[in-house]
Amino acid sequence: MHYSLVSSPVLGFDLVRLPAGDSAAEVLLRALGSGPRELDVLAAQHDPDVRARAWRSVREAARSVPQITDLLGQVADGLAAGAFTDEVSGPRVEAGVVRVLQGSTIADADALVRLVHHDVLDWTWSAPLDGGPRLRTETAGRAADVLADAAVSAYLGDRLPDGVRRVLASPYLHAARDLAPLPSVPEGLGEEQAGVRRVLERLARLDGTDRACLRAVADTHRAGGGEWASAVHDASWAVHLSGRVRTAAAAQLLAVRAFRAGGLDAADGAGGLWNVVSGVVHAEVVADLLSGDTRAVLLRPWVAAFGEA
Repeated sequence: MHYSLVSSPVLGFDLVRLPAGDSAAEVLLRALGSGPRELDVLAAQHDPDVRARAWRSVREAARSVPQITDLLGQVADGLAAGAFTDEVSGPRVEAGVVRVLQGSTIADADALVRLVHHDVLDWTWSAPLDGGPRLRTETAGRAADVLADAAVSAYLGDRLPDGVRRVLASPYLHAARDLAPLPSVPEGLGEEQAGVRRVLERLARLDGTDRACLRAVADTHRAGGGEWASAVHDASWAVHLSGRVRTAAAAQLLAVRAFRAGGLDAADGAGGLWNVVSGVVHAEVVADLLSGDTRAVLLRPWVAAFGEA
């Protein structure tokens, strides 16, 4: 499966379940906000010989990350064998499935690289008049490598040797010193999308009681999944048709960082809490376009935890 900006909630679902997923989100946010000047700064740090050696380790580490599709058989076998049940507490199906799946990903490191090169930096490519393959400048290609390498170093995390992680991340970290700070909210939001800022700020400063409330409403929310899925579909279409794909992707990546800053972890992400958060963020990005009923469905668990904004 591929990652794409259109399906940024899916990307976020993987990132919140990875130990350094918030760092990968930071790099992707930098890539989303990059223009010609930023690409020049990033490209200046590119070292093709050093990264070629590091990528041999990346290939090996990437094979050790299980994908969800590969684990579905294990889940089915565990259910059949009663592996998610014990004599004291009885059925523990949801907890068992979360435990099995929280260390897996929907896509992989290659998909992340493709996302950076072809989705996030799609504007750097040009289509020749003769219908041949798309082209871009050497500077854009080098900058994309620097961004993709840093994102992969965080995505694979401690599956990579420390030295390899440093080699992959170092060019980006050096370049970032000469770049403007990342925004705290997506650019281009109007008054109708003010809820995005409120949600991100609230999420980043959760305390223990807040986390307990969110976990409780996430458990309750799963029972009404069909209605929620339909509302997410409507919000996703609104994002696409309104041309807010990049804005929505930035909001989801900022939500990944706020999710982790607020003390939520991989088990929370795997257990359904990310679905709550990503749905609320998507709804607020297109708050001016959704019907009141659809928006209410997506905000319901958030309102249940924290009350009306």
